[in-house]
Amino acid sequence: MRKPVILYSSIWATLLMLGFFIVSSLSGSNISFRGGTNRSPGIQHLQGKVVVLDPGHGGGDPGTVGVGPTTEAENVLAITWELRTMLERSGAQVIMTRQSDANPSVGTQFDGQRNGQLAARVATSNRSRGQIYISLHNDWHDNTTVKGTSVHYYKSQDLALAETLQRHLVGQTKAVDLGVKRSNFYVLRNTSVPAALVEIGFLSNSEEASLLAKPAYRREVALGLLAGINAYFAGEF
Repeated sequence: MRKPVILYSSIWATLLMLGFFIVSSLSGSNISFRGGTNRSPGIQHLQGKVVVLDPGHGGGDPGTVGVGPTTEAENVLAITWELRTMLERSGAQVIMTRQSDANPSVGTQFDGQRNGQLAARVATSNRSRGQIYISLHNDWHDNTTVKGTSVHYYKSQDLALAETLQRHLVGQTKAVDLGVKRSNFYVLRNTSVPAALVEIGFLSNSEEASLLAKPAYRREVALGLLAGINAYFAGEF
């Protein structure tokens, strides 16, 4: 009676190994960049793509200075660097309109001009091989209880990008969904490629102002944007 026991044990071992493999494969579908590597098989549509990232404000323009410990310019630059790293690990090329706390128009033909900083950002995008343009910002409201995230677009070609970014960003961060809005922003009007302006939280709200100063939350924002960009290039509108 020994042989049946060995046979049944072998069958059970095989089933257990198969179950472990399936569970491991499913858990790998979450977006993760632990230990410096991209372990997510779901992020696979970014190879060779060129993305222009525009962290708003900078230099003498800190943007919104809210109730938290950091300014808008600081927050969006940190998020942009996180996102850049993730995109490059996924095979994309990233162009940033500023890489430090600096005014991007300084030293250019737009220096000192009205809307010079905005014009410099647009020029960086339009002169590049960028396929999409994403501008990152924080929001403000006189009502300090208002919070949430929205994405803005202007041209009809922008809408799919805006909707995809909003869906994935809210899904990742669990922020209040303030929707997608058509807005007449300079950078959206003048960029030649699909463009979106992302308002990530309100610095007038103490909860969101505190979250936006934390590296862990900035990482979550970057992961949400990464998923949105990937979905856009996958055609998942």
